[in-house]
Amino acid sequence: MMLIDLPFSVSPVISGMIFVLLFGAQGVFGAWLMAHDIKIIFAVPEIVLATVFVTFPFVARELIPLMEAQGNDEEEAARTLGAGGWQIFFRITLPNVKWGLLYGVIMCNARAMGECGAVSVVSGHIRGVTNTMPLHVEILYNKYQFAAAFGVASLLTLLALVTAVGRRAIERRLTTDGVKHQPMQTSEEKICQMRPPPSPMPDLIFWPLPISQPSHRNSEPQLKTSRLPARW
Repeated sequence: MMLIDLPFSVSPVISGMIFVLLFGAQGVFGAWLMAHDIKIIFAVPEIVLATVFVTFPFVARELIPLMEAQGNDEEEAARTLGAGGWQIFFRITLPNVKWGLLYGVIMCNARAMGECGAVSVVSGHIRGVTNTMPLHVEILYNKYQFAAAFGVASLLTLLALVTAVGRRAIERRLTTDGVKHQPMQTSEEKICQMRPPPSPMPDLIFWPLPISQPSHRNSEPQLKTSRLPARW
């Protein structure tokens, strides 16, 4: 989980600088990439890598608790019956987690639309090639084209509203299926679940006990009299 949460703890600008140091002309793989005429930095592949690095924790945080809650009993049964790895994935695993996966993809899309830090470092601001919508808003604003910048920002807002509606629909579906936001279990909770349930207590037979009558000073039985009307 520490590696999954790493993009959340590192600034997106630092993430972009790491990719530049890896795939840049003076980076670790820069000489090999230039020798094979492969361009990653200041191109679309680098933008995709930076965006995936920043957004993939959203998918992981949705799928890991869901898959842990469902268990692997169905996969093991399919393996016992002779199914292959791809058959198990496409016929059992993927249908079970499809709504959680779609929810994570929507969250990734929402995060990717507003990503500006890492993309700004690795894109190079090449208009029409590596210029994303947030970067285009920044360029228009710096050129004092406020109307155009407001128009692009309004389009981003509309896309964000569409994403919010889709997220809400997926949340309702997950709630209906009973798999929404399964919390990740701790080791203590797993150990408690592995323990056998306590044996039921045997049925106890209760015998009625005689109730002692209250003692009276006069042991002779007393007759109960009822109040009758005076005419009787």
